[in-house]
Order: sequence, then structure tokens, then C-alpha cells
Amino acid sequence: MSPFLDPNREFFNKWEMYKLLFRHSIKNIQIPDTQLFSKESLSSMLIEYPLLYIKPIASWGGKDISTIQQNDNSFVWTIQGREAVVTHDFNKIYHQIDQFYQEKSTIIQRGIPTVRFNDHVFDIRSHLYKEMDGSWVYAGDLVRIGGTGSIVSNVEISNGSVRPTDEVISMIFPDQNQPFSTETLKNVSLEICHMLDQYHYFTEVGLDFGLDHRGNLWIIEVNTDDTEGRPDPYLFSLLPDQGSFEKIIHQKAKIYEKWMSNVMDSFEAYLAEKGNEPD
Repeated sequence: MSPFLDPNREFFNKWEMYKLLFRHSIKNIQIPDTQLFSKESLSSMLIEYPLLYIKPIASWGGKDISTIQQNDNSFVWTIQGREAVVTHDFNKIYHQIDQFYQEKSTIIQRGIPTVRFNDHVFDIRSHLYKEMDGSWVYAGDLVRIGGTGSIVSNVEISNGSVRPTDEVISMIFPDQNQPFSTETLKNVSLEICHMLDQYHYFTEVGLDFGLDHRGNLWIIEVNTDDTEGRPDPYLFSLLPDQGSFEKIIHQKAKIYEKWMSNVMDSFEAYLAEKGNEPD
């Protein structure tokens, strides 16, 4: 069965994107176990994993993401930006979560066993855009670091920060033999974009990855352009080196100029054809 592309937003929600990634078995990344939210799936995944993330399938920007974990005989549920709820009663915590998300379709995702940076959550964001000829350009990557106490690395919602990827990786993994490399990050990002080309014409993609203690890449989110917006490259403007940001802005301006030129050429050809038609 083909993945469901939302016809209004023209995007794949988190559940459909997970199924796509799982189906295509992208090399050199780990895909966290993901299930639709239900009482049964919550119970079974809490037994299997020490940490779970709960996410609305159509949300973005870290909005309404929460975590739940079982510590001994208690359940700890934390919503981004709020104090944790602690209870010993599974039924009680399930109903609280269910009421919070109400009718929103929601997924439960295994908490990735990621390393932390100075005791902060972080992820690696790669940014790609499509040229007029349909080829993908890898614009660059950076590390997003969540603010103090945050459960997400989204900079805006957590009051976080960004740093160059190489700088952070060299601090976390001083041993040069660790398996992570920016070349692998680039190749995986391009492979995912080429996979998406089989299903829809996207023009901009931002991918979020986690790293475990062995330096393995885990895919967290695949963010694509849609009718409500697109991955914003402004994060690159926060880096000390403005090279990647300037490259993205310059290339996007060139693409827009080419697109407008093609539109005008087509319009002029249409007018010429109409002018040559007999009365």
C-alpha cells in the first residue's frame, strides 16, 4: 500500500514518514521503534524501553511533545515546558495523556539512546534543497542544543542554541576511531531525499538525527516543505561561520529567479501564440 500523502498540506505526517523509512531500509541509520498511541501500545512499549516520546503526527517545532518513563513503580510524564507528572497508577497516567492529546492522532516512539552534550539534549540538523533540474544540494549541517531541562532540541521552543557539527562531535567523541562522519550524514540525507522523490515533488528538506554512544546515527524527524511552510535555514545564520547560510539564501534566490524567468518565457510564448491565431 502506498504511503498516504495529506492532500491539503501535501506532506507525510510522522506516522506515514516512519512507515516510509522502515519500508526502504535506509543504510547507515537506525530507525526508532514507533507505534500509534493506544493504551495497549503504551503499556507494551513501557515494558520494553526505558524512555518513550509521544508526538502528534502533524505537529512541528517541538509543539506538544512529551516523554514518559517508568521508574520502579512510578510513571513520570513530562510535557515540554511543564513540570513532570508522577503517579503509581498506569490507568491514571494513560487517561491524562489521552485527555491532553484529545482527538489528535499521536505516535509513541522509543527514546533514542543518545549521548548528551554538557547534559543537554541535542540533535544534528542537515538541510537540503532542490535545484531547478531536480537534483538535491546538500547545503550543510549543524547541531541544535536544547535549553536547560528541555526534552527537545528545538531551539525556539527550548531557548536552545546551535553549534558547528564538527566542533560538538569532536568534544563528545575525542577518539577519531568512532564511526560517525559528516560524509555519512550527507550520504544518508541525500538517500532519504531521493527516496522521497519517488512519492512527491518536495523542494526543501531538513533532517534531524540523534547519535548514540557508539556514534551511530538515529533518524528523529524528516521535515519537508508543504503548504504551511518549509524547513527554515535561519538556524545557519546563528553559526559563527555564515558560509552555509549565505550559500542557501544565494542559491534559493537564483532558483527563484530561474523559476520566474521560466514563467515569464511561458507567458510570452502564450501571448505570441494567441497573437498569431486567426480572428
